[in-house]
Amino acid sequence: MLYFDAHVCIGQRPQKHKRTRWSTEHLLEDMQLAELSGALISHALAHSFDPMYGNNRLAQEIEKAPDRLFPVWCILPLGSVDFYSTERGMLGAMEAADVRAVRLVRGNYSLHEAVMGDTFAALEEAQILTLLSMGWAGEDPFAFFHELLDRHPRLPVLLTDHVWSQQRHVHRLMQLHENLHIEFSAYQINRGIESYAAEFGDERLVFGTGGTEKSPGAARTYIDYAQLSAESKERIAGGNLRRLLGGQGPLIEAIEGRSEDRCIAEARRGIPQSTFVFDAHAHVLPEGKQGAGPNYIMQGGDAAGMVEVNHWCGIDRIAMMSWHGPVCTDAEDGNEVVWRAMQRYGDEIVGVAVMDPTHMKDSDIRAEIELRYREQGFVGLKPYVHMNLSYEDVGFMPWWAFGDAHRLYALMHVAPHTGGVAGVGRLAEHFPNMSWIIAHAGGSYTFAEEVASCIVEHPNVYAELTLTPVTNRVVEYLVEATDDEHVLFGTDAPMRDPRQQLGWVLWADLPMASKEKVLGLNFKRIVDRALRP
Repeated sequence: MLYFDAHVCIGQRPQKHKRTRWSTEHLLEDMQLAELSGALISHALAHSFDPMYGNNRLAQEIEKAPDRLFPVWCILPLGSVDFYSTERGMLGAMEAADVRAVRLVRGNYSLHEAVMGDTFAALEEAQILTLLSMGWAGEDPFAFFHELLDRHPRLPVLLTDHVWSQQRHVHRLMQLHENLHIEFSAYQINRGIESYAAEFGDERLVFGTGGTEKSPGAARTYIDYAQLSAESKERIAGGNLRRLLGGQGPLIEAIEGRSEDRCIAEARRGIPQSTFVFDAHAHVLPEGKQGAGPNYIMQGGDAAGMVEVNHWCGIDRIAMMSWHGPVCTDAEDGNEVVWRAMQRYGDEIVGVAVMDPTHMKDSDIRAEIELRYREQGFVGLKPYVHMNLSYEDVGFMPWWAFGDAHRLYALMHVAPHTGGVAGVGRLAEHFPNMSWIIAHAGGSYTFAEEVASCIVEHPNVYAELTLTPVTNRVVEYLVEATDDEHVLFGTDAPMRDPRQQLGWVLWADLPMASKEKVLGLNFKRIVDRALRP
């Protein structure tokens, strides 16, 4: 398919980590790696310094690949200092530069009708695609965007940078406003691409990666494994964006590379992975549940729904804890939900139990340990930050001691009050027979560096990847900084759909043997070494 990326920013930017990719050359390398045909790009200097200056710099960058890169101008309200004073001036300059999309970057101005009304009207009349970040919305995203879209019902708007936890806002906006389009680079909602295509049609769904900071392979795998027709996938991958831009865009599909890589060959064609894949980090809802109250929607979030999505893309096994056990500290009932899933799906599900010393007495914890690990065969231990305890608290010690005696593993979501990464290192020293997995290690380069240092000092510590940022090339960094035996694939499903997290690894610039370890073999080794009854 022809993949045309709607959401990319290149150029110098403030507060960038030294490893974060940023240049046009980086983008072109990433596009080649993920086999993307084209990208709609803005310049970061137009975001952080001055739109006119950044837009002029963007023109120079476009010339590096004019058949693959297409401009998005950042704009200000008409009449602003250092911007066009009239509609004719702005639209004329855009036409001369063949600019067919604009982005409004958050700054010290308002999108109120009294400020932006004339500008929006001009864009609406000219049918200019307008990119708006969810960051504009403040505390009530629905009210903000509903009012704006209601005022300009013919303005084609592409919403970017919304996340899975904002589904209630985005879904209702899509129901009410046919001029609203969305991309999925951060909106990694479980089963979202299928459900949105069914309810709203595929014409309003657009492929975007969030490059250069996000992995492009993560975004494209959501489409590669979508349970949609080939024609629908083609529209979402690039056809819809070309239409919104009046025909502008790349004309030739990207060249297929890395022919020796089985993972890529199968993902490219939407074939479930034949490589063994073992998800080291997932939750589950009770049977028939589709979310968590007023906060979160998790479509198909029970065990049956999760196993089905896994089969679509080739995830063979899944280590599963409940949602409400760690997050809502309803530990015992959450463990029971997991046990029912284990009974139904056998070895396909590995049980991860939660113990909560803030609600459970020592005797309760001992009884739950006996039940879950000795009688039911759970293997994983999951404390959580919502317990508001250090993981070195005395209340956890019987649990850790049991895990150490039986070579089990713990999945650790760390925070300063839990003891941080350093606290996991201390636990790894005191309980050397356990495997200590630090969750969300791929969320940023800063965190990845800290985790990598801990792994180097403690060989029984591991990095689990999953998080919404799908940080570009961090998988490769973690393998390089540690080795290919200490990095683990995970999804955090069903809050996030597993397919983007899978694509993050599938399209990584790693040899096939390393991918096999990260995708499943490393975690299988951790699970297999556990001493079970």
